[in-house]
Amino acid sequence: MRRVTAAAGLLVLAGAVSGCTDEAPSVVAARHPLGAAGRAVGAEPGSDVGNGRPQVSYDGLMVRRRVALALHAGSDEELAELRGGLDEAAKRLHTRLSEMSSSVLDPALLEQRSPDLTLVLPAGASLADARILVRLAASTANIRDPRWCDVTAVLVHDLRFSVHPKTPAAVAAAIAREGILSDALGNYLVTFGSAELDVSYTGSLLSDRLVYAVRDGMARSAGVQPAAVSVSPRSTAGVGVDLAKEPAPPAVVSRPRPSHTH
Repeated sequence: MRRVTAAAGLLVLAGAVSGCTDEAPSVVAARHPLGAAGRAVGAEPGSDVGNGRPQVSYDGLMVRRRVALALHAGSDEELAELRGGLDEAAKRLHTRLSEMSSSVLDPALLEQRSPDLTLVLPAGASLADARILVRLAASTANIRDPRWCDVTAVLVHDLRFSVHPKTPAAVAAAIAREGILSDALGNYLVTFGSAELDVSYTGSLLSDRLVYAVRDGMARSAGVQPAAVSVSPRSTAGVGVDLAKEPAPPAVVSRPRPSHTH
């Protein structure tokens, strides 16, 4: 039997039932809360994302390149119009856009102007694909501001945390009650079957400290040691990233503050 439940802000386990086989895993989606007009809430304080790249040992196929769109609007109504134009253009180009925390962007770009909403194209999309999409959206929605959207390449973690507890459903409920995954990851997906529980995450690069915090939280709920929680790529297809060979993010240059003379 398969149960599918979506929740905003907190992981919950109340479910609607849609028939399948006993081997099909249950799926629980956890999403970070969104503000007005779908503005993504930023990362929690102390989450190791934002100003500078964290210390990351989990790379290779666990780190992927994606293309992000950083939207800038003057109001919630304008932001909704921009998002609508992009969604319509994406539909015409047979692609899709998904929301992601603005913390995936380089700190230098965030220092210049923080976006109202950050969207990412599917894996495999190029910067050229993104620019075609933005031009089509601007034309379709009659967007005149040339600086309404920044197109940039980003690095994201694409991880799967796995543990093999005796009672996966009970462990999933315990993880939800503790809330450590919501604090550390924001958006994530939980799936579990008869003997395995997986947490899948695609988002900002996580520091080794945060990866361990997730493993520790899952292990505590499952009654095992953190070493029993494995970390692997969500997919073994495609090309990963060796962070040791990646150039450092651009230096953050703080904007000068105006002086006040009396």
